[in-house]
Amino acid sequence: METSGRKLWLRSFLQPVTYLGLAFSAVLLAGLIYLINKDREDAVEIAARNGRNLVQVFEGYMVRTIQSADTTLRILRAAYLSDPAHFSISRWAQNPDVKNDLALQFTIAGADGKVVASTFGPSLVGHDISLREHFYSQIRATTDSVFIGKPYVLPTRGKLSIVLSRRIILDDGSFGGIVSAALDPTQLQKFYEVLDLGRESTASLVGFDGFVRARGSGVAIHRDVIGSVVRNSALIARAKAAAHGTYWNNGGTAGKTARMLTYRVVAGYPLIALVGLADSDIYRHANQNAQIYYGIFFALLAAILSAIVYGAARERKLTQTAASLKRTNDMFESALASLPVGLSIYDSEQRLLARNKSYWKMYGLTAEQTLPGTPLLDILKARDAAGSTPRGIGEYIERRLRNAKSQTVQTFNEELTDGRTIGIYLGLTPDGGWVAVHQDITAQKQAEAEITQLAHYDALTGLANRVLFLRHVQNATAACHARGTAFAVHILDLDRFKEVNDTLGHACGDQLLAAVAHRLRTVVGQDDIVARLGGDEFAILQPLPAGCLSDTGVLANRALDAIAAPFDLGDHQINVETSIGIAAAPGHGDEAEELLKKADLALYRAKSEGRNNYRIFQPEMELAARARHVMQIELRRALANDEFELHYQPIVDAVTQTVCGLEALVRWRHPEDGLVPPDKFIPLAEETGLIDPLGEWVLRTACRDAASWPEHITVAVNLSPEQFRKRDLTEIVHSALDDAALPPWRLELEVTESVLLQNNESNVSVLHRLRERGTSIALDDFGIGYSSLSYLTAFPFDRIKIDRSFVANVVHRTDCAAIVGAITGLARSMDIATTAEGVETREQMTMLRAAGCGHMQGYLFGRPRPKADIDRDILGLAEGSPRLLVSGARAS
Repeated sequence: METSGRKLWLRSFLQPVTYLGLAFSAVLLAGLIYLINKDREDAVEIAARNGRNLVQVFEGYMVRTIQSADTTLRILRAAYLSDPAHFSISRWAQNPDVKNDLALQFTIAGADGKVVASTFGPSLVGHDISLREHFYSQIRATTDSVFIGKPYVLPTRGKLSIVLSRRIILDDGSFGGIVSAALDPTQLQKFYEVLDLGRESTASLVGFDGFVRARGSGVAIHRDVIGSVVRNSALIARAKAAAHGTYWNNGGTAGKTARMLTYRVVAGYPLIALVGLADSDIYRHANQNAQIYYGIFFALLAAILSAIVYGAARERKLTQTAASLKRTNDMFESALASLPVGLSIYDSEQRLLARNKSYWKMYGLTAEQTLPGTPLLDILKARDAAGSTPRGIGEYIERRLRNAKSQTVQTFNEELTDGRTIGIYLGLTPDGGWVAVHQDITAQKQAEAEITQLAHYDALTGLANRVLFLRHVQNATAACHARGTAFAVHILDLDRFKEVNDTLGHACGDQLLAAVAHRLRTVVGQDDIVARLGGDEFAILQPLPAGCLSDTGVLANRALDAIAAPFDLGDHQINVETSIGIAAAPGHGDEAEELLKKADLALYRAKSEGRNNYRIFQPEMELAARARHVMQIELRRALANDEFELHYQPIVDAVTQTVCGLEALVRWRHPEDGLVPPDKFIPLAEETGLIDPLGEWVLRTACRDAASWPEHITVAVNLSPEQFRKRDLTEIVHSALDDAALPPWRLELEVTESVLLQNNESNVSVLHRLRERGTSIALDDFGIGYSSLSYLTAFPFDRIKIDRSFVANVVHRTDCAAIVGAITGLARSMDIATTAEGVETREQMTMLRAAGCGHMQGYLFGRPRPKADIDRDILGLAEGSPRLLVSGARAS
């Protein structure tokens, strides 16, 4: 009886419920394994992508930080070298333009290693730092480059610091000491908190020497490794082999936690930006989901086993079948309802066997629309009516029905019309049906899209940034190689954009940049790509059908016209223009960097030829660029070799016809090319910054020469707008006067209206300080600028010089004669002296004198001549000899 009862009990398990339960258990196990593995794989993929994006952002942050500190060092060095004896580092540090939030202190040390000046205070002066790494490394340095030292505890601050230094080179080329900046590496923690990497994850800055410069982490002990040597030698080897990469590391300087390490070599520096994402942070959500999956699996498994046992008992107790079946179904429904994902099971006839609440709610359906036995086609149609299907419903239904018949395991994503993204896994059941797991992954996709947006698009304008634009150009060059296509690169730079920032503020400048970006979008073609490369520089990638280069001019003209139209920015109406340089592939090259460089050369040509135009790259532009580079080198050599000289042109009193002043004009006596006129080298000197030492030399030499002339003769010196950028221009002028013992009233400084256009308030303040000392200020080239009359009220000029373009036509054109008369009349009413430039004939002299012009200057009275000739001839004529009037004159 007992054996028979056991056999009967075992036989009761041989029923469909048992088979279905085992099959469903296998499907659940497969789904469990898949979901766990898929979550972990997705977590690793997302972490790798996030790591690459974050380390790129981190690298950019470090480059900007180091460049900012290095720029401040250069400014400090230049300010110190301009006048070491009177330099005040405390006054210099108060300048808001040199503020640096990361800098603890700035220090200047002499060639002997003794501190000369420090922002820490006078207590550090005389302190010997000759044994410090950042000092002796600059002694051995052969180039002028920034040195980034290992972290050490700054004695004056008592805290870790990273010291950047640059060498000081004296005028004779000898080593004159260093300038250094101590940076606070713990500031990286602020950047790390913004990134929100996770508690166990880290962000580090490591040198190629293995020393950790900076470390950010959610755990304090991990930040204590700043200044130590990394134990992970693989990082240095990998960085030397490839500029960026990702790999796993089991342990390192931040404990024994396994991390996914993503690194990038910091551009231009022997440093490695490193982001380490801890496996605990990477798998956190996956592990949490796994716990949920396990709980659901064991709950379902328990339900299935209960159903099997219950089915067996049902065979023994037929009277309890109905009640047992209901309880089992209730348990099954409860288990399905607890799943955080949608679950649906279909049989081999494409009919719904089971589903949970998450499934039908996910697609906006009702429980009645998804009752067991409903065909798949009816459910898809109901989803279409609810608006929860992808676009193209006909093709979508056909594809889903085809997938159902394929009997293959599948994983795919669906983009729904309501904007959501659903990830779907299809697994097979033994009876020819399938089980589907549906998961809403919209938030994950949005996070990925946001990271991509931050990494590849400009936040201000929404245009592609430099990184993405370069990638587009590289793709275009690849297509050019593979398929013979053609394209053009336009580089656009707004003309005089800095004046908008200086006069109206950076907020208005940002508004203008956004408006320019909008207009560029409206003029480009459907396939063109617009980008903002940085600052006020934009770019366009233009495909060229059939390689038609003329299309580039059409687009460039549209862009010029669009930007030239006034911009209405609320309280301000702004007029700006742009210059465009164009290079095309394959005609001008077939490499991305090469094309961008040639487009920049064309842009330079467009700017040098008057701006508000475009130029297409020509080979001679490269030759001109090389020639400019050679001339720049020769200019530096000319300053060192004393190759410049001053020529002087007389300024004559219109009534007495005697010399009352001389204008100093610089000339370059080139050892091979002979005498070079200023229009050939002054613009390059202004562009490269050499105008500062050259302008100071002209000023000092002119003052010394004038001191030897009779007291009634003044000397006029032109000041470049670029010289006003120096903070000590007033001191340089006063020093030149004092060294030459020349009375200030004998010096006349000539400026153009561009001095008032650029940084108006600051430059006017400099002019006032110069005039208060007794120096005369003249407005040169009067009458040809934007609004010259307004400048006569902005500053009390002592003299205005009438531009030679009006003087040349004063005899033959009544309008020019009228303008000259108006200028002299206005000047008399405002008690301002006048000088007419470019007087070449007696007729011009007569007309100008009749118009009331007080002084004249031009070839009629003498060409610019060296000082020796001036001393011998012109100063002798200053006594009133009439021969002066015919010296160098043209026949009238």
